[in-house]
Amino acid sequence: MDVILDEISLIPCEEWHPARRIQTLASTLQALDNLGCMRSLRSVRAAADQDIGQGHGLRHWCFRGTKKEAGLFVARRLDKQPFIDGPDGLFGRIEGERAIEGHALGKKVIGLAYAALQDAPVVALGSAEIPGGANVEVDLITLDAESVFQESVQVCRLITELDVVKQNQAILCRIELSITDGVRLLERAYELFPQLRFGRKAREQIAVLRGNEAVFHQLFRHLMALQRGAVEWDMDVSYSPAGSISWSPESTATLSHRNYGPMRDFPVPDGFNQRRWSLHTKLSGGNDVRLYFDAERVDGEAVVLIGYFGDHLPTVKFAN
Repeated sequence: MDVILDEISLIPCEEWHPARRIQTLASTLQALDNLGCMRSLRSVRAAADQDIGQGHGLRHWCFRGTKKEAGLFVARRLDKQPFIDGPDGLFGRIEGERAIEGHALGKKVIGLAYAALQDAPVVALGSAEIPGGANVEVDLITLDAESVFQESVQVCRLITELDVVKQNQAILCRIELSITDGVRLLERAYELFPQLRFGRKAREQIAVLRGNEAVFHQLFRHLMALQRGAVEWDMDVSYSPAGSISWSPESTATLSHRNYGPMRDFPVPDGFNQRRWSLHTKLSGGNDVRLYFDAERVDGEAVVLIGYFGDHLPTVKFAN
């Protein structure tokens, strides 16, 4: 899911110094990164130079008075294309043969209109006028070859990191819906699950998913639980996935069985030692499905390895 900048928030504010506004925006973007949003900031072309104080725009203030780390973080996001407006922009692509116009808070908008069409939240620059997030009503007028259609859409506007926390579940739901198949999931894996590492077999098994399988969205939630478990893993306890997913180790009898044990010698991700995989989560839907994982620390960082995603393998208790 793209992160979209609300351009009508790019206005001067005497009460909030531009540095404070940029630092708040940076923390909001980082909170969205942590949820797995696209690491981008989609904006109109003029956004970087719209006056947010003393006649200067974001591009200027990112490097003057703002903490270096926060300023560079926002500046790098502003440089990423494509932009929302323009003949080759994102809005034109979704508009297609139609003509669409958006209005919000008495102004013509394109960033908010694009968000309304995509059912996506926007981030906005905080100010005394809008210190916290709230829904913004966007009026859309669509003209096609046959008719004129009008509708009003509520768009979620995020100002602070706390706003992201409050909208956590809604944002995660939108992210999940934006992952349409296994290939897309693997392409976004680093952003969605930065502490997960996928072995060759697991990647091959996930890549063939078309997105309409009963277990597809279960897989997303199980991977998210493994990711959260890595983030929350305390040094003094054994690793466990976060949330309420069902998981367990394989039995010693199965692991040591001359036939069934080697079935669990899946390829490991690059750079890790070979092992016999034991821990697995349990997914339902059609056939019983298992996701095998293991966890370790690399230079103090928690990492969860993914070795297998597929049908329930035979065990000494349940031989096929």
